[in-house]
Amino acid sequence: MLQPLRTASRYKVKSASVPAPFGGLNSRDSVDLMKSTDAIVMNNFFPTVEKITLREGYTSFCTGIGSGDVETLVEHNAGSNRQLLAVGADGVLYQIDTGSAVSKKTGLSNGRFQTTAFNGKTIFVNGAEQFSWDGSSASDISLTLSDSSSQGTIKGVHAHKNRIYYFRGTDQKFYYSATVDTFAGNFTVFDLSVVADKGGNIVSMGTVTIDGGEGVDDLLAIILASGQVLIYSGSNPSSGFSLIGTFRIAEPINEPRCIAKFGGDIAVSTKEGYIALSQVIKNDIIGQRAAALSEKIRGTVIAQVALTGTSTGWQTFVSPDGTKIFFNYPTGDGVDPYNQHVFNPIINAWCNFEAIPARVWGQFNGDTFFGGGSGVVFKIGGTADVDAAITGDVATAFNYFGDRASIKRFTSVAPMLEASTTVSFDFGIAVDQEPVAALNLSTTSFASELATWDLATWDDFYWADTAGAGITQRRKSTGKLGRSAALRIKVASSTQSVSFIAANFTYTPGGPF
Repeated sequence: MLQPLRTASRYKVKSASVPAPFGGLNSRDSVDLMKSTDAIVMNNFFPTVEKITLREGYTSFCTGIGSGDVETLVEHNAGSNRQLLAVGADGVLYQIDTGSAVSKKTGLSNGRFQTTAFNGKTIFVNGAEQFSWDGSSASDISLTLSDSSSQGTIKGVHAHKNRIYYFRGTDQKFYYSATVDTFAGNFTVFDLSVVADKGGNIVSMGTVTIDGGEGVDDLLAIILASGQVLIYSGSNPSSGFSLIGTFRIAEPINEPRCIAKFGGDIAVSTKEGYIALSQVIKNDIIGQRAAALSEKIRGTVIAQVALTGTSTGWQTFVSPDGTKIFFNYPTGDGVDPYNQHVFNPIINAWCNFEAIPARVWGQFNGDTFFGGGSGVVFKIGGTADVDAAITGDVATAFNYFGDRASIKRFTSVAPMLEASTTVSFDFGIAVDQEPVAALNLSTTSFASELATWDLATWDDFYWADTAGAGITQRRKSTGKLGRSAALRIKVASSTQSVSFIAANFTYTPGGPF
């Protein structure tokens, strides 16, 4: 006897809860092969454990740092004496930690300095001038280089094991002092050309910490424009300085600010993605690509490098609490000149931040700051970009709900959001790899009504989390047919933090046709 192709049970309405895409942005995998916890789009949402939250905003902290871009932002940290310093495009060094710009040194040829902390001072170099800051005044540095090069060509500096290393960034030479704890006077050349057989100028230097089997050791990492990385042990290039090895990475962004230390490691911005330098020691260049921090967004990074890789504004920066690694990049867009790829190293998840016009990043007293245009420094924090709303946009991976063969009628979707007061948001679904950017979104809102245990009437209020935010769902009927579905949500707020926690789909499974 012939059996019907579909049974009545197939038409039973099913419900499935899908978590928020806390796995972060994924531009590597096919949209129909991603994990349900990944996102096709994640702008201005930051992924955390089991939810995503609108990024923090920023407030104006200090104005009057010239009239152009703020080019340098650095914390002077000498124990209890902490200050925030900035250099503008006007070639003036300002102290700004009080919120007012106080001129401390003028007549600088450009404002884009590289800095390092050393023996209670902050050392500044920019390829033209070199000076130190001691907490009250700036003093020019006098150098005598052993190869008779001009000190005015020094544009890179790094402190390592009580010794200063200077480099020009135009060749394979660096300069060091035979005397520890000094940053001026006679400096000896150290020529890397014998071992740097791949060529390329010195781009940046950093200190990386590894476990040598008997405790930890700080090693000097020298990054060349060719992608060659030279790692040395020892504290004195004159004696006991040992080349641990030469390694290859993709060509770094040719900018000293392409690296930042996090923990004992170093994050590096390269032309093929963002890597942790520890992976250099463990893997060849092919293995590094697979193990790269940015492996899930590698294509996105490569595309951006092709567009603006030679422009100024690339910077790697780690937030003071270590929960975010910012990879600042110029967009090539005059309206929104800089954006950030942001990595959560705790859960290994990515997102993209927009509308933060950061020319340069810095920290002070455990807070994050950035320098923008028009001589303004901003402080990260709050729920608005100055007075403007923060707009978050997220599109989840396409989900087959455990059945790739069957067509489903998606009857409704109900995203679960968390907020403290009324919030409006747009949402809708796409099916079977429809472009999520083309979705017609419906607008809804909810007013958070917080429930108190043993006082509120059961089933009449929304539950509150420990932070006092209400959690609720808004359901939208869809009637769309497809084997898979993705949810897109857009929300704008200037008054509160908003989180996306999960979404509930209802659907009627059909046959394979």
